[in-house]
Amino acid sequence: MSFSGSKQNIMRIIFHIPESINWQRAAASQLRPQKLLKTFQSLGYIVDFVEGTGSERKKQIKQIKQNIRMGIHYAFLYSESSTMPTLLTEKSHFPFYPFLDFSFLNFCQKRGIKIGLFYRDIYWCFWDKKNWKQKIASIFYYYDLYKYKKLVDVLFVPSLEMRKFIPFNFYKSMVGLPSGLDINFFSNKTVCDVFNILYVGGIGVHYNLKMIMKVVLNVPNVCLTVCCRKEDWDVVKDEYSVYITNNIRIVHKVGEELFSLFHEADMFNLFVEPTIYRSFAVPYKLYEALGYGCPILASAKTWVADFVKKNDIGYVVDYSENALQEFLINIKRDDLMRYKNNVFRVAKENTWEMRVNQIIDELF
Repeated sequence: MSFSGSKQNIMRIIFHIPESINWQRAAASQLRPQKLLKTFQSLGYIVDFVEGTGSERKKQIKQIKQNIRMGIHYAFLYSESSTMPTLLTEKSHFPFYPFLDFSFLNFCQKRGIKIGLFYRDIYWCFWDKKNWKQKIASIFYYYDLYKYKKLVDVLFVPSLEMRKFIPFNFYKSMVGLPSGLDINFFSNKTVCDVFNILYVGGIGVHYNLKMIMKVVLNVPNVCLTVCCRKEDWDVVKDEYSVYITNNIRIVHKVGEELFSLFHEADMFNLFVEPTIYRSFAVPYKLYEALGYGCPILASAKTWVADFVKKNDIGYVVDYSENALQEFLINIKRDDLMRYKNNVFRVAKENTWEMRVNQIIDELF
């Protein structure tokens, strides 16, 4: 499928994703490529988009190869990895198209088309691999990295801190490329005595909110709103129901429905357990919150905490009940307003257009 921007610009690129995009899903892995695609369009690029099932990608790749043989020039190829191994992205997770995507990258490489790929995550390295499915999947994840090393000119990663966990020496260029944001600043927020903390995202094993809920429960001037998918909440509501009181609420909103939540929020919660994974993980929701002009509450010893401190855009608190409670009891609005002013500055430096221009600079 081809998309063309509104500007009269003959620059043409290939945007490759080895899976189907759910255009209605709010997950970061689905939103990020959509945002980048639309931004390339807005900058006037003609985008030949490779996306879908294996059979759909095969047809799209065939057309692009034909275009190249006919002399159509592509400035570069940009790809985003799946959360699954490339060979297992079919619905059945069987490798029915074992050569499709990497042979296409090889084809483009041989024709002088520079290739950049965003390597989304390396969470699989932290599995204990006792599960036989995880053991098999890990083999395919290693294979992805092996092929990237041979075929990719620029490996984009969420943060350069992730570099030391990649089990291959990637000798070519490696560049940090976190998510971007849309500017949705609110200038008419009503100031009140109660501090509103907002969390939007997953809830469960990897997103444990019990500590902050337990603390907020006992701090009268603080309210916490948790926005998550209803299906996620249904899984954990029995163990979390003890924390639900007047100052803690659970909602299920997406898209433009989030505007009102961010408008009410004084700060965005990224207070999570500081695991090794969190030392390099860059949450999509961090930048979304900044786009709404929202200061951040982060737990110490995480990548987010370092980012917050460096840019002076929020609070960093040790991951303990006592530290969090002391912080919430003594929080002052003067600090909050200073952080909000800094958030406005940082947000303007991290838009989706900035990210796309970074990609262009690296691949031209």
